[in-house]
Amino acid sequence: MARVDGAAWWRRMRYVTLPMMRNVIGITMVYPLITTFAGFTIVSMLTGGGPLGATQVLGTSAFFIGIMGGNLPMGASVALFMVPILAVAATFILRGIAKRGNEA
Repeated sequence: MARVDGAAWWRRMRYVTLPMMRNVIGITMVYPLITTFAGFTIVSMLTGGGPLGATQVLGTSAFFIGIMGGNLPMGASVALFMVPILAVAATFILRGIAKRGNEA
């Protein structure tokens, strides 16, 4: 309908296409955020956290400190450090989806 009204490509994209895709974009932002923090398998299999811990993510760091290093309380605290960060980020993203979803 916007094309019939004479809207340019950018206006159609900004006012029609992107608002229709906001939920998908929001969920697509949450999933990589979680997998970035929990990217244990890739880092562990490819580099093992090396060289000198340069490729450590919080998941592998928690494993190497807690399990391999024998310091379970410290490893658990590193793992639990991810929870509030992910919760805050996901809350902001999902709140934005819900707020925009009520606009109509």
